Amino acid sequence: MKIKQPAKPQKSAKSKKKTVTKRKYVESHWVIFALQGIIALLAGAYLMFTNNSSVNHLVITVGSVLIGLAIIEVFNIIIRRRRQHGWGIPLAVAIFEAAVGTTMILASDQSHIVHIALLAGYTLVRGVASIFIGFVSFTNMTNRFFWVACGMVGCIIAFIIFADAGLSETTFVKIFGTFLMVLGLTNVFFAIHSRDELKKAK
Repeated sequence: MKIKQPAKPQKSAKSKKKTVTKRKYVESHWVIFALQGIIALLAGAYLMFTNNSSVNHLVITVGSVLIGLAIIEVFNIIIRRRRQHGWGIPLAVAIFEAAVGTTMILASDQSHIVHIALLAGYTLVRGVASIFIGFVSFTNMTNRFFWVACGMVGCIIAFIIFADAGLSETTFVKIFGTFLMVLGLTNVFFAIHSRDELKKAK
């Protein structure tokens, strides 16, 4: 007489949908995050350790980096549209970064107060956005920690830049370089972790 084996518990439709959605999100994002992370990390290291003290050069470098990040975000939009995923947030990020980067370049010969306001404002917005993304978008505690920690660092750096308008231009640009390095590391770590999750999902 055959003993009937207990049936394996089946995943609910909601659970399956959540798993598929998460997998699609990882597939469409980890390369984009990796590219953005590498660019931000290298740019941040350059701004922090370069011996070039030309304010105009440093400000234009920052603007160019932000425009570069925006261009990569456009590829993110293309990928998400092809996969029929939402692309509103990537579009908002791309427009914001392109606008700040372009303004930095066009205002490279302006007073350092203008540059401080632009960089501090950008850092604060990105910091708050990272915290929001961390709490709202991820249930995985590792991913959440990456983004919330990055956001907190961004808010602190924005406050430091805002609080001391007397900082020399080379000094506050180097402080901003610190944030770029943190942002870059966050993106790279997230890309690696997401790629590992994708492998496990397969």
